[in-house]
Amino acid sequence: MVHGCEVCPRIHESAYRDTTASNTGRLNGACKLLEVNVGRALLWLACRHHMHEILLSDVFTLCFGPSTGPEILFCKRFRESWDKLHSHEPNLGETPLIEVPASLQSFIMKQLTEKHPRDDYLELLQLAAYMVGLPIEAAVRRPGAVHRARWMAKALYTLKIELLYSGNEKQIKLTGKELLGIQRFNRFVIQIYLQAWFTCNSAVDAPINDLKLLDNLKQYEVEEIRATGIKWLTRHSWYISPEMATLAIFSTQLSCSEKQILVNDMTIERGQHLLIELPSGIADLHISRMFFNTVGLDDSFLSVPVEQWCQTESYKQALLTVNNLPCINDCAERGVALIENCNNLTTDETQKQYVLQVVEKHRKTFVKLTTDELLNI
Repeated sequence: MVHGCEVCPRIHESAYRDTTASNTGRLNGACKLLEVNVGRALLWLACRHHMHEILLSDVFTLCFGPSTGPEILFCKRFRESWDKLHSHEPNLGETPLIEVPASLQSFIMKQLTEKHPRDDYLELLQLAAYMVGLPIEAAVRRPGAVHRARWMAKALYTLKIELLYSGNEKQIKLTGKELLGIQRFNRFVIQIYLQAWFTCNSAVDAPINDLKLLDNLKQYEVEEIRATGIKWLTRHSWYISPEMATLAIFSTQLSCSEKQILVNDMTIERGQHLLIELPSGIADLHISRMFFNTVGLDDSFLSVPVEQWCQTESYKQALLTVNNLPCINDCAERGVALIENCNNLTTDETQKQYVLQVVEKHRKTFVKLTTDELLNI
């Protein structure tokens, strides 16, 4: 889909999409055809949530094998045995189920205090907190719908199963292979995936965060998962390719000296959207001046030392633009879900728009109320 942004008119022509071949094909993909049609280069903004969903799906398939149907059988058994469990409280000892650094524990606690657009994001954090031994008070919720297309449900289910397995072995009934797969998958989710997911909504930090993720994958102890993760990042290296990697010079995660090195080595060519060889660190990251041409930004601030950028008007305008680049399409997906749910309520287009506005207003007003509370209004 074509993405628009009021900050910079030329962002109206940015290609913003999922990363399927039909959209991103080098010759006949939708993004390439759009560029040919409008007669100019477009900024290819891949949805980072979609990218990370693929990573989780790839690792899940590695741990449990290829799909044999729409439902995941051990998850289905767990859901059906929920009312038979002796307890729905995690049976935790003094030692956490998963050992993690203090920095990751602090990250989880910080994320628990922030507002999230979906309840399952918060639920994932709460389950992760239990797994790493953090003192929180949150109920383990009854498992909901699960099938292979609901990617986060996979992590929610496997975390719940491991948390409640002790003392409920006869009710949950896992095979040895399933239990081993759950434990391997959960450790990947907590140690590698969690922080990458909750930091992937920043466009300017995307190149640096991908390099951090790559470094974490390289150090991961399970060889098969390590190889699967690196292979995934090679196929989805959108934000560390030259044009999009240029966003790194606006990130607060880099020092002035690191930014100056990137600018000194800046190329004119746009470069490929996907890399053949992944960079090993900041020193191997290459950026392109073509980014500014594509977006239509004044890049005159590049001619002054990095320490003086904040004093230049061109940098201030560029910073405002890139900080408003959305690199996730959650809003679009929620809009699609909304129209799908409300589309059959009326055939009159004017009334349909009124319905959508009423539903949106209702959701914002009564966001924290349960179904029973809404019925009593």
